[in-house]
Amino acid sequence: MKEGSLFGIIRYDSKAFYIAVAIHVVILLVLIISVSLSPRPDAPQKQVETVQAVIVDSQIVQAELDKIKKHEATKKYNEKQRLKRLAAKARKEEKKRKQAIKNRKLEEKRLANLKKKRLADEKIRKIESKKLADLKKKNQQLEQQRQAEQQRLSVLQKKREQEELARENAKKAEVDRVRRAAEAKALKKKLAEEERERYLNSSKMKKLRSQYVKLIERHVEKKWIKPASSSKGMSCVVNITQNRAGTVLSVNTGQCSGNKAFQLSVERAVRRASPLPDPPSNDVFDRTIRFVFKP
Repeated sequence: MKEGSLFGIIRYDSKAFYIAVAIHVVILLVLIISVSLSPRPDAPQKQVETVQAVIVDSQIVQAELDKIKKHEATKKYNEKQRLKRLAAKARKEEKKRKQAIKNRKLEEKRLANLKKKRLADEKIRKIESKKLADLKKKNQQLEQQRQAEQQRLSVLQKKREQEELARENAKKAEVDRVRRAAEAKALKKKLAEEERERYLNSSKMKKLRSQYVKLIERHVEKKWIKPASSSKGMSCVVNITQNRAGTVLSVNTGQCSGNKAFQLSVERAVRRASPLPDPPSNDVFDRTIRFVFKP
């Protein structure tokens, strides 16, 4: 058997090869045992040759077996290295596969987010579009309302101008009426004042007024307390302001011929005389009374 054909058998069917080798070994052992157990004295030379042939065949078989073992060891080593490379490659491929799965999931997630964002954007766009349409519709309604309001205001403005013109005319008429009434009232008042002035300046009123002042003067004199430093012939101009009830509101003295004590005693007498006597007639009453006090 040639080496090439032997390696061919090993390469394609190593199990069959091992079986064939085992059969050959068994046959060889049987032959050896049979030869050794069958003595043939008449032919010793041939037995030696047979033993030698068996030994030679056994060496060849052992050499073949060693070659086979070496080849198997080499094959196992190569297979082991191949399996290591395959395992490393498988790990690398698994790593790539996992990374690809991870990348695919990330991409799917990114696409899902993009889809979600696109849907959200689409929803927002629809909402904005609806808002824009509603706003446009509302603006149209507002424009219609504005035009209607402008027309209404124009009518109101025209009406207001007419009413304003009517009021202005009525106001002018009222002003003229009030002016004429005021002129008539002023004329009437003036005539009444002139009449009253004539009445007050009449001799009768002058006499009544003189009597009223004298009455106040005597009333003040009754309230006067003569100071120790006063002397005969002293006099003092007295100015009195009173209300309608005769209450003295203020008093001041003008030119006095006496000393300070006399002047102060006169002022105190006027305050003690409050309220002053009633006038004989309402026409005679005057808020300001002036007289010369001579005790």
